[in-house]
Amino acid sequence: MPKRRKPTENENAILLAEVENMCPLCARPLMYEKGEKKHKIFEGAHIYPLNPTDEEKELLKDEEKLHEDVNNLDNIIALCRECHKKFDNPRTVDDYKKLLSIKKNILSKNETRAKYHDYQIETEIKEVITVLIEEEFHEDTPNELELNALKLNEKADETLTKITKRRIRNEIRDYYLYIQQQFRQLDSQYPESFNRIALQVKLFYSILRKSESSQEVIYGQLTEWLSKKTGSSSLGACGIVISFFIQNCEVF
Repeated sequence: MPKRRKPTENENAILLAEVENMCPLCARPLMYEKGEKKHKIFEGAHIYPLNPTDEEKELLKDEEKLHEDVNNLDNIIALCRECHKKFDNPRTVDDYKKLLSIKKNILSKNETRAKYHDYQIETEIKEVITVLIEEEFHEDTPNELELNALKLNEKADETLTKITKRRIRNEIRDYYLYIQQQFRQLDSQYPESFNRIALQVKLFYSILRKSESSQEVIYGQLTEWLSKKTGSSSLGACGIVISFFIQNCEVF
């Protein structure tokens, strides 16, 4: 019978960071400050039970496990004490699947983020993002792009939500030619910069595509990657640039 292993200080920091200091089930903050010190009010909950009863073994016999070692961090998630208690008593398949799905998404995101450092993007793209954020944009996109933007319908599959698809389509129609113009100006200053940037975006997309099938997730990961690599706090502007590359055929 395995014994409960007390997470180390570093492991607690990892668990807390994974859920961004909020209980993933109720959004309650998991740390509080008192007397100039930070105190934790979360517990490391075993997703698959540490020592399951016969009833729990039967209940979860057909369910996926994230790790065979129940004390591995892959099988542990930070929850507030109240949600931990509710999750354990009584244990249900629906609650198990929900928490397992949350942790799987965390692990998948961590795996992708670990690749951000290895895949570079030309620093010149910061100038395009800065223009989107700081300069006043006048919508004067020619009508000819109205039909071309509909190519997205041929690329998008059922894994891309309708609301994201609509946003990408609108961003293509509103900004594609404007961004194209910015890249041309960039090329006049730094020859071949656009080709290098487009190749880098396409390469990272192909890497993501090997391990992730959801276009919704890939779009989000590309946007975050671009934001982290350029130091931009505007996910909106980075998303517009990724929409440009969707239309330009480097993505999807």
